[in-house]
Amino acid sequence: MRSVKKKLGALALSAALVGTSLPLSAAAASFRDVVPGSWYSRAVYDLADQGILNGTSATTFSPEASLTRGAFITMLARTALTAGELSQYGTKGNFKDVSTGHWANQAVNWGVEAGVIHGMGDGTFKPDQAVSRQDMAVMVTNFAKAMGYEMPTDEGGGSFSDASSIASYAKASVTACQKAGVIDGYEDGSFRPNASASRAEAAVLYQRFLDNCPEGDFQILRKRMRGVAVRGVEFEPYELAAGLALGGDRVTGGESPGSLVKRTGARIAVNAAFFNMDSYLPIGTLIDEGRVLTSDNTYAPAKSAFVMDSVGNFSIQNFSTNTTATLYKADGSTSVAEQVVVNRQPSSPSDGARILFTRDWGKSLGFTARYAVAFDQDGTILQVGENQDMDIPEDGYVLAQRGQRPFETDFFPSCQKGLTIWIDQSYQGAAREDIQLSIGAGPRIVKDGAVYGNASTYAAEGFSGFASGAAVRVAAGIKEDGSLVLVVANTTLSTLSQILVDLGCEDAINFDGGGSSNLYVDGQWLYGPQERLLNTLLYFK
Repeated sequence: MRSVKKKLGALALSAALVGTSLPLSAAAASFRDVVPGSWYSRAVYDLADQGILNGTSATTFSPEASLTRGAFITMLARTALTAGELSQYGTKGNFKDVSTGHWANQAVNWGVEAGVIHGMGDGTFKPDQAVSRQDMAVMVTNFAKAMGYEMPTDEGGGSFSDASSIASYAKASVTACQKAGVIDGYEDGSFRPNASASRAEAAVLYQRFLDNCPEGDFQILRKRMRGVAVRGVEFEPYELAAGLALGGDRVTGGESPGSLVKRTGARIAVNAAFFNMDSYLPIGTLIDEGRVLTSDNTYAPAKSAFVMDSVGNFSIQNFSTNTTATLYKADGSTSVAEQVVVNRQPSSPSDGARILFTRDWGKSLGFTARYAVAFDQDGTILQVGENQDMDIPEDGYVLAQRGQRPFETDFFPSCQKGLTIWIDQSYQGAAREDIQLSIGAGPRIVKDGAVYGNASTYAAEGFSGFASGAAVRVAAGIKEDGSLVLVVANTTLSTLSQILVDLGCEDAINFDGGGSSNLYVDGQWLYGPQERLLNTLLYFK
């Protein structure tokens, strides 16, 4: 019950479930109509002490009275949000029978936004109508999914004598609640799905839910912050394996979000790097399992990167990727090719860049190279060619140059089958050289626990005009204890920065957003899946 416990002392008792305002001390007082030791007394007082449930007056609870639909969604909302967070939902919602002045309006708006409630199907919610027993089950299971609670499947079972009376939309929820030990039937074996739930029954059901259904490994965020709807997840990455998946297993590949999640077995996944919409070539350097998938120093070292080291610690860093190829010639001397880039498309037939290709690029270069040399993972040259395409060895490399350089060296002319080429890579400006994973994205939006960035810093990272308006944005934040926060929100960069600071992040970086925005957590999409194919997916499993 982490989300409940962390709010104790901060969550004031606000409007009573029937609209009556009660002082803070009311929750701790004894309700004169709650029989000590009764089947519902512990649930009533536990929920009241947590600010989730109030009485009908300072001294009464009215256990036999019906609980309304508005009251029950308010209980769920108070579990998920602080009073301050809930206050951001005061605008008019979609239901025509819930006005801005209705005491349950804030909770109803949150419930809709979080996917906990869906209304009656006719544009109404009927907040003042008694909640049925089956609708409580539906709301609770929706709440569990939305907020990441785990409902056990071995606490109860059996069939109710009136199971045929349970509405089709509620059958799965009633079964889930029964298996989790959240609900049981009456002595005659019935469930009475359409019966109005009493306040005592509602208290017991919800207390059982909180007792039996713990929050999962990840804390799901569904709330408004600074007036913006935020969806996200906070988690400790150390017990998970992190990785980058390329669309179609190629640097220039594209693949649907759902396919990438399924293929990787991800528990948490988010789109990451920016990419060219025409060529699907990533924008920025990508590193996975300590191997450079593609290098791009266009805006380095100003460009920010989301980095994981060999210990599993994450950080935001700025560095240039330097790759050098050294040929050990037949006469014992060496020839060096500097400023080599990795898995990039030559800009034109005259491009004289020296490019190192791996199977992450494909099975062959896909273009005619003026010079090309293939070598295995030990550096032994396997093939030397000119003015040709060349296959890339399964566990090796091809170093190629498409166009003529103004001043050629003897590097390629000196290459011979059987000689050795040694590749050196370093990360100039990085805090550590043991980078296992890196996503060149940006811009950086939080630094040292404070909002960071402006038009000048954004432009230095290659994002001019990027922050001028609101858009669907994705960001990754790092907290002081090493926990990660991934969020999606439709807002400006400056507001997104403030949100990440409010969430306790010491550092944060912006990822690709817009039509590429996708966030998956343990079987559900908090945002997406979008139709656009992705080039890169950051996953944890």
